[in-house]
Amino acid sequence: MTIHYVDDVVTLHHGDCLDVLRTLEDCSVDSVVTDPPYGISFMGKEWDGAAIREAALRDRETRRSLGPESASRPGRTKARSSSAYGNEAIIAGPVRGGREFQEWCEGWATECLRVLKPGGHLVSFGGSRTWHRLAAAVEDSGFEIRDSIAWLYGSGFPKSLNLPGGLGTALKPAFEPIVVGRKKLAGTVAMNVLAHGTGALNIDACRVGTEQRTNPAGSASSLHRVSRVEQGYRETLTSSVGVESEVSGRWPMNVTLDESQVDELDRQSGTRAAGGNVSGDEQSATGDNGIYGHYDRAAWSGYGDTGGASRFFPTFRYEAKAPASERPSVDDVQHPTVKPLDLMRWLVRLVTPPNGVVLEPFAGSGTTAEACVHEHMRCIAIEREADYLPLIVARLSKPIEVGFDFGGIQ
Repeated sequence: MTIHYVDDVVTLHHGDCLDVLRTLEDCSVDSVVTDPPYGISFMGKEWDGAAIREAALRDRETRRSLGPESASRPGRTKARSSSAYGNEAIIAGPVRGGREFQEWCEGWATECLRVLKPGGHLVSFGGSRTWHRLAAAVEDSGFEIRDSIAWLYGSGFPKSLNLPGGLGTALKPAFEPIVVGRKKLAGTVAMNVLAHGTGALNIDACRVGTEQRTNPAGSASSLHRVSRVEQGYRETLTSSVGVESEVSGRWPMNVTLDESQVDELDRQSGTRAAGGNVSGDEQSATGDNGIYGHYDRAAWSGYGDTGGASRFFPTFRYEAKAPASERPSVDDVQHPTVKPLDLMRWLVRLVTPPNGVVLEPFAGSGTTAEACVHEHMRCIAIEREADYLPLIVARLSKPIEVGFDFGGIQ
């Protein structure tokens, strides 16, 4: 367990995340943004299979040796039943979403809870087959589950065994879930934000379609109607009647899309201009209960823009293999699972106060760390695998274009 790299923004630790996390101070970070192993033995990688199982067994044996009172972690209201620790059949097979994966997740989530400030958020990617275990572990560690974000994409490749007669063993993957948890507040949300800077989401920094639009004000009734429609979607209008108002982006949703999903959604929804009118072709494409069921026509009106339904959603490129600019390679070593940089930047902005400290217990190739540099955040990154450390350093050593500072440089 050593500090492998440090600069003004990023501190990179080499070691097991639990060992490193236990050295961090209580209430010392603002958010946790992470992409941990999914527990599916991905590509036969030890870090996604055997290492998880072994860590869970070590933790289980340690707590068992310390007595019944150790069976309850700090965030848990009651201990697990004894059968959860005594049933060897549970741990005999591969990880693949079993109890040991959940226990391993609960271990690192518990430490993340401790080092987070009151009201601090955790966002963690999960696999479609195992994220229920991840979510339960995050909740059992003491977090309040605030939401789940679905990242939808259309270019996933089915990992299916093809059988005679058109049979198969798996569906084509098209989404990855992101669990959103929050540490207990110290008082009200307002009190927590004032005291610690945490507890709320940075909505304005993550609005969808943030380019400024000028919305012509009309009569008092139309201005009122627009204001009601804008609530939850775009900035409420405050200008007087007859005065043009600048309108910022729409409220961020808990669904994000890739470009292929954008194209398909817009094909089905048709193009709508301000005012919510749809053409005959568009009406026949959607019907009375089209893609949205009984959609609210008012939700399409009053924005001063034209487009399909995708303009309500954050959009991030998905590629089965990340481009070279986002997939560092050192001595022919690459990381097999790399998230889009823009998506990680969006998540960092969403849950971290300006100029805050982000914790990434599973650094991988360093995407979250680079996202923090772009977003004027500091990052504490942890990576267990020595082969991936040069990838992170290479990523952080290249010229990085720093984005807008929402809080001002401190």
